[in-house]
Formats: sequence, structure tokens, C-alpha cells
Amino acid sequence: MTSYTLLAEEAAPAPLTGTKTESAPADGGDKGTQTPPSLFNSFLIPMLLMLAVLYFVLWRPQRKKQQDERKKHQEMLVNLKKNDHVLVSGGIYGVVVSVGPESVTVKIDEKNDVRIRFAREAVLRVIGDTEEGAGGDQAKA
Repeated sequence: MTSYTLLAEEAAPAPLTGTKTESAPADGGDKGTQTPPSLFNSFLIPMLLMLAVLYFVLWRPQRKKQQDERKKHQEMLVNLKKNDHVLVSGGIYGVVVSVGPESVTVKIDEKNDVRIRFAREAVLRVIGDTEEGAGGDQAKA
């Protein structure tokens, strides 16, 4: 029986002397093996990176474009004057008769002298004579 035990001891690696063999560390984890990555590291960090890319590629340029359009619209409203041909938010084409601080009076019918007062912000754009003629031809067709 002694010979068998010697062979079994030679086959199995013997623990080093002076070291702990099977005691758990104080923090509860095994220092010898790595823990698998947590859900936080494997999911949240790539998702945050994707959101950052979307912000700089899509959202930020779109917001900047909207701000530029708002500035152009405000500038157009400041420069609005009598006899400008305009398109109002209801889809109504007309000619500016008078401009006030808060409102604009637009003549929409020459024959019957029909005038409507709109808020200044209701004016979508100032159009030229060529654009109004093209719009009127499309409405008749």
C-alpha cells in the first residue's frame, strides 16, 4: 500500500510549503480567477459611446440648422416692408399694406380690397413676383 500512495503523491502536484492552500480571501472573491465583465461594462459603455456619436453626427447639426433658420426668419420679419409679396402661414398669398410692431396687414384681393391682419410671426416668407405667378398658375390648373 505504501507504493501506491507514493505514486499518487508523485502524480499530483504538491502544494508549496508556507502558502495557504484553500482559504478564501477577505474580500470574498478569488484573486486567482477573473470575474466575467459586468453588464455595466459590456452594455452601458458602448451605448453611451453610440449616443455621443449620434449627438455629434445628427442632433447637434440639426439643432444648429434650426437656429440658423430661426435667425433668418427673424431677420426677414424685421426687414418686412410695405408692398412686399408674402406667403402667410394659412397658405394665403398677399401684398403687405401696413406693418406694425406686432401685426401685419395683408391685402389678399385687389378687386374687392380684402385685407386681413396677421401676427408678424404668421408671415412665412417674402416671395418675388415670379414665384407668386408660378404659384397662381399651379392653383388654376
